[in-house]
Parts: sequence; C-alpha cells; structure tokens
Amino acid sequence: MKISVLIILIVLVNTFVMISYVESDVNDQDELQLIFKEAVKGLNIPGAVMLIHSPNGKETSFVAGVRDINSNPAITKKYPMTSNLKFRIGSITKTFVASVVLMLVQEGGINLDMTVREILPGLVINDTKITIGHLLQMRSGLTNFSFDEGFLKKFRAQPWYVWSPPELIAFCSTSGRDDDLENISATDAGCYIEHDPRPGAHFEYNNSNYVVLGMIVEKLTNDKIENQIYHRILKPLGLNNTSFPSTSSKLAKPYAKGYDYDPSTGTISNLSQRINPSWAWGSANGVSTATDVMKWLRAYLDGYGISKELLAEQMQFISTSYAGVLYGFGMMNKYGAIGHNGNYAGIYTAMACKFKGYYFVILTNGQSYGGERNASAESVFWRVVNKANLFKN
Repeated sequence: MKISVLIILIVLVNTFVMISYVESDVNDQDELQLIFKEAVKGLNIPGAVMLIHSPNGKETSFVAGVRDINSNPAITKKYPMTSNLKFRIGSITKTFVASVVLMLVQEGGINLDMTVREILPGLVINDTKITIGHLLQMRSGLTNFSFDEGFLKKFRAQPWYVWSPPELIAFCSTSGRDDDLENISATDAGCYIEHDPRPGAHFEYNNSNYVVLGMIVEKLTNDKIENQIYHRILKPLGLNNTSFPSTSSKLAKPYAKGYDYDPSTGTISNLSQRINPSWAWGSANGVSTATDVMKWLRAYLDGYGISKELLAEQMQFISTSYAGVLYGFGMMNKYGAIGHNGNYAGIYTAMACKFKGYYFVILTNGQSYGGERNASAESVFWRVVNKANLFKN
C-alpha cells in the first residue's frame, strides 16, 4: 500500500514538473516572439528570421515582417517572412574561410606563424612580418579596402563590376614592397597613413585580411576557395542551401529580398541582385538559410575539423579597441555572445552566436522607411536578450 502511494506521488510530481516546464516553454516562446516582432518593427527592418537552439536541444524559429516589400499594402501581406528563405550572410563568411585555414594548419601544411611572403610574395606591403595568425585575428596592419575612397567611388558607380581579389587588395597595399615602414613617405604609404601598420600591434576589423586568407587557401590547395569550403564543410555537414557565389549576383529561390533605405530621397530600393558579390570575395559573399547557419555555428564553435588544442588557441580572445569586444581566429566575443555577425552592403545583416547556453541565428533583409545604421540583426539580438526574462538569470 505504501509503495503504491509512493508511486502515485512520484507520478504526480513528475507530471506537475512536466506541465510546469511546458507552460514555461510556451510562455517563453510567446514572449520571445512578441519581443522579436517589436524589435524588427522598431528598427524599421522589412523582415527577419530568428532561430534559437536551447540547452535542452530544442530548436525554435521565429519570423517577423515581410520578405518582399510592395507599394500596395494588400499585396505586401502576401509575402510574409518564412524560416526557409535564403539570405546573404555577410561576414559570417569569414568563419568558413577561417575554418578552412585552420584545417590546413591542423594538417600541417602551414602554421599560424607563417608569413604572407612565404606563400604569396609581393602581394602586400610588409609581407615578411604579416602572419596567417595576424590575418585571422585582424591584426595584420592592413587597412580595409572597402573603406578606400577609390574603391567606393567605383563600387557606387558600377555595383555590377566583377572584382578580382588582387584588385581589391591593391586598394590597401603596395604590391611588391616590403620597405621599412618608418621610412615610407605619406604618399607612398597610401591607405596606411591613418592607421597603425605594425603587424600584431593593433586590432582593426576589416575585409582585407580575409581576402588575403582566401588567396592563401587557393595558392596552397591549387583550388577555388568555394570548392574547398564545399568539400570540407558544406557536403559533410549537409549544408545544402549554403553557397559562396563569387561573380554572379543572382539568388536562387526562395530568398528574402534585401532593401536599402535612402534618407536623402526617402526611397527604398531592392538591391538583392544588383550588387556583384565579387567585392565581398572571401570575406562576406556567403548565401545561406537560418537552419544551415545554425548547423554550422554549432559545429564551428565545437571545433569542427580541428583538434581541441587548436580550438583552444582559436578561442584565445584578445581585446580590441571596442569596449566589451574581443576577437580570436575568425571568432568574436561581444559581451559574452560568441560567434560572428555579418553585413552585406547594409542590405542584409546577420548574427550567429552562443549566449548563455543558447545558440542564436538572426537574419534580416535590410531597411524599410526610416531605417538607419542600427537596423541590423545584431541590434535585434541585443533587444531580444536584454528584454526577455529567459536570459536575465
């Protein structure tokens, strides 16, 4: 009799716990959906997808807004955001490139202290001092070609232009030079003039580092970087909706259209397929879905393809010039959110990170009326985690 009563009590307790857990889970989802929608709307973002993988293994997707803006509100309602759409993922591309480089290090073909001169002599100035580790960690002393006025002038005038990687690097380095930087005149120094050019001395987040890394991979493997990513990462992990177009601006359906808001004219433009991705080669030209990015994020943070020792080295975050921001090898730590963000010409933004035991992927498709610089996936992320009760413990 006592045993029967005990069994009943155990069943009741377990049932109560299960019901409480389910109710809590439902409440959390409702709150997250509400906060997510408010964030997307408040930041003037047309639409977004958020995918969360919880510590107990449950994966939940949230959507807000639209994938296609139409001048007719009645028609716009027919194009809600959905979780299976492709987005340009911007600098999350860097995680794939970093992974391939680290695999080559793991295989013993190169090491982190190897210089650019040993692989691609004459490509960049000071190439006997810039190492693979410097490039991975954004401490090469190179400047960002995508901020160079010469590059921007042509980029704005001819967004369809197909850039070659050496053309991009030419905007931030003097080919074939390895001078003592202290003896270079302001004219010779070119884009170095406003920056600290000493390798290892200063963090500067920029795309040039990863363009050079992409070129290094191609030199070492005698293969295209996109092929290396496919065979080493995409195929083994089943990331069937991820690609790295290098010269074509087309996007395979279904995809979320990416928009740019021009405050000077008050107009919104669909730029999804009007900018050639060659400008972002090796640094921001990836296309993917929230599901694929989530699979990759979890594998990447777990040291996919490399040893635990090399992963530990990758995760040795060093402080940057930005408060609360640390950077490792193709990985950042922003106030405890570990992963990477992405921005493709402002028309697509992305965030993939692990925060308080939860994995997050957020993808957005640009700016609608009134959208400004903070209309980004990262802004959505911080609004969600700062407001939701789930992450306040």
